[in-house]
Amino acid sequence: MMANALEIYKAHPVKSQLGMRAAQYVRMSTQRQQYSIENQAAVIAAYAHAHNLTIVRTYRDEGESGLAIKNRAGLIQLIKDVQAGEADFGHILVYDVSRWGRFQNADESAYYEFLCKQAGINIAYCAEQFDNDGSVLSSIIKNIKRVMAAEYSRELSVKVHAAQCRFARLGFKVGGRPGYALLREIVDQSRRSRGVLKNGDQKYLSTDHVRVRPGSSRGEVDLRAISAGKV
Repeated sequence: MMANALEIYKAHPVKSQLGMRAAQYVRMSTQRQQYSIENQAAVIAAYAHAHNLTIVRTYRDEGESGLAIKNRAGLIQLIKDVQAGEADFGHILVYDVSRWGRFQNADESAYYEFLCKQAGINIAYCAEQFDNDGSVLSSIIKNIKRVMAAEYSRELSVKVHAAQCRFARLGFKVGGRPGYALLREIVDQSRRSRGVLKNGDQKYLSTDHVRVRPGSSRGEVDLRAISAGKV
């Protein structure tokens, strides 16, 4: 006599319910970024309320750049759930196009959205001034926004690099640990010392700068010995 096998199925909403359920995706690159997770969630919640949607899932990437998907565990998991048929929602709510990603190839951003739409899941950019309804006008605006998001990152990279080169020419340390027997000293705009930074310390005022100066006398002795070939 064969025993009946007990099979456990994962509860999944019926198709009619998926249209009222939504997941939200939120992302921020740095803690100083204006698009905080809380601000994004507030706008998304207002959009969901206005459209009678219930947010049942949250996918997030904190402190991650939007240039690539490689380190964005939240977006990776979202795409995996969609492709595996595990998504128990019919909508994905995102703050704006740039939060979805600043992919340098706009087609990559479109590809991930296509995967969701192919699975019957709509994506809404809650803070944008266009409806992502597939119309010609919205498609044109959305693609322009994608290109603008990518261009912003490219321009910012050039500006940051130029600023770092300028600070280096002025004698300030841009980043990284100092060499052996050297210390990081924080100085104000007049180059007056404000103290020495320990390992892991960071400057808090944007007007302050970091320069490198000799450290302990023991370190200097060691360096002289190394230079003289005595070590």
